[in-house]
Parts: sequence; C-alpha cells; structure tokens
Amino acid sequence: MADKENVSVDELKAEGNAFYKQGKYLKAAASYSKAIKKDKDNGVLYSNRSAALLQLNKVSKAIADAEECIRLKPDWEKGYFRKGNAYETLKKTGEALEAYKLAAEKNPESRDCTNKVKLLTKLVAKQNQRAENEQKKAQAAAATKA
Repeated sequence: MADKENVSVDELKAEGNAFYKQGKYLKAAASYSKAIKKDKDNGVLYSNRSAALLQLNKVSKAIADAEECIRLKPDWEKGYFRKGNAYETLKKTGEALEAYKLAAEKNPESRDCTNKVKLLTKLVAKQNQRAENEQKKAQAAAATKA
C-alpha cells in the first residue's frame, strides 16, 4: 500500500500502526516517515515514530522525534511520555522523571504517567541515598588515612 504516491497520511499512519502491533518496528518507522513527509506538522506521527525507533534501540532519534512531537503538540502528554521512555532506556533516571512529570501535568488522569512518576521518584531517591552513602564511605576512608 505505502508504495503508491496517492496514499493518504491516515493510511500510512494506519499501516505504521499495524506494523507496530505486529512487532515490525522498522517497517512501522518507515510508514510513519512516509506520512511525515506528507504532513510535517503532525505531532502524532512523530510520537508514533518515536515509539517505533525506541523499539529499534535508536534512542537518540526517538528522543528527537519525541521533542518534535512536544514542539508541535505542547499540551499533549504523549510526547513527554515518549521522551521519558527514551531517557529511561538510557538509564537517565532524572531526565526521564522530569519528562514523566511534565506528561503527568498535561494529563493528570493518565495512570501510565502518574505510575511512572511514582516509580521513578522512588528510584531517584534510592539512587541519591546510595550516592550519599558512597560519599560518606569515601569521606570516612579519607579521614582514617589522614
């Protein structure tokens, strides 16, 4: 279907969605890319392509698409959520948490967003506690050497 010039953006998006559901992420990303060429201002397409790219472990490209989605649809939580997912993949917990917080602000009703905020808030607190404990150990070791 996607090889024809007269295929609509909606058809390409539907094709991408079908490929995504089948786990064919490369084909999904390609369909979304074709749709984006026809409608560069469609934030949903960037969000969808971001999800497909993340599945392909193309994290920096997924972040770029999430950011473009946010630019085009700043009041929609999905772009922020996609950005959070990408940063979480990179184990950049602080950045992921900030993105998820923005997503939850945009849609407080979203359980996915609020659950991610709760989960990552706990994780960041644990990481901070661990870092603090390591610092105390290092200071104690330095004090015994002095």
